[in-house]
Amino acid sequence: MVIANEFADVVVRKVATRNGVRLDIWSPRRGTRVMLDAVALDCLSFQEPSLISELLSRRPQ
Repeated sequence: MVIANEFADVVVRKVATRNGVRLDIWSPRRGTRVMLDAVALDCLSFQEPSLISELLSRRPQ
């Protein structure tokens, strides 16, 4: 699944690994990838919006 707007585009897919299912998030523009398990995704779900805003302000080089 591709999620995109004028600022970014990412490819998201569910991947089965030997250690369980992961959400694979790939940024073709940056060439970066992260694979998150259920615990990491759950952790994201209860964060305050201010944390996400802080992460967005840290633009990668």
